[in-house]
Parts: sequence; C-alpha cells; structure tokens
Amino acid sequence: MVAKKFRGFTLIELIVVIAIIGVLAAILVPSMLGYIRNGRKAKMNSNAKSIYSAAQLAINDCNLGGSVIIKPNCVYTGSDDAIAHPDGGGDDCSLVDYTGEKFGGYFLFVTDSMGCGCIYALWSDKPISSSFAQQMTEADVEASFHTTLPRGCHPLKGDNDAADNGP
Repeated sequence: MVAKKFRGFTLIELIVVIAIIGVLAAILVPSMLGYIRNGRKAKMNSNAKSIYSAAQLAINDCNLGGSVIIKPNCVYTGSDDAIAHPDGGGDDCSLVDYTGEKFGGYFLFVTDSMGCGCIYALWSDKPISSSFAQQMTEADVEASFHTTLPRGCHPLKGDNDAADNGP
C-alpha cells in the first residue's frame, strides 16, 4: 500500500489570510457604520419633511373649512395615530388624511404667528416632548444621534427657506 501525502495550507498561510481579512474589516466597518448613520439621518429628515407637508395641508384645510382653530405660535405633538395635540390645550389637528396608512413614529410641528402655516417639523422613532421644540441645524441633527432621542428636522435651520426663529 502506498502512503498518501496530504496537501493543505500551512499555519503561516492561514495566519496571513486571517490578518488580511482583519485589516480589510478594520477599514470597512467604520465606513459602513457611517453609511448607516447617514441613512438614518436622511430617513428622519425625510419623515420630518412628510410631517411638515402634512401639517401644512391640514392647517390649510382646517382654516378653509373653519372646523378647527389652529393656534398661532403653538407646538403640536403627536404619534403614529397622526393626531396632533397642541401644547397647552385647544383643538387637536388630524394629519390622518395626509400621512398615509402606514405612518409610524413621533412628531412635533410648530405653527407660525398667524396660525396659517407650519414653521418647521421634527420626527423621531421615540416620543418627542414639547421641550424639544427648537428648529435644528444639520449639526444639531448629527448631535442628536449621540443622545437617547435622535430626531430629524425639516426645514433645517440655516436653509434658505427656513425661519430662523422658533417659538
């Protein structure tokens, strides 16, 4: 009987391959985490834009129909039922017809001094208190991702169409 000679990889070859994989992972993981964070920011800002648009439409319809009085300089907060509750009492404002059936998350928007429009809107996947009712810059949105309440804003403070003053 002839003895078979086994062929395979040496221990050094395996260590070199593992080291190469480790270096590639060390380079790729941080950039992938950055892509994920940027994607979450874009999602939150996009959802805030949807709330902003829905609030504008709801305010216009309420004002035209005369059924609900939109309070001027008021902070409205709401959640996935798409009903906006004014801070300090008053009539609720329904965004149900404007957000779609699959709306989720928590939102906040601020009305203008006449109660005729929305100045800005915030969106988060966690409840937003009216104490967080400040219009955000891009840096503020980025900084919120290092807290327990990441949130998006539309329009961002400093944009050409943004009002630089909040309530």
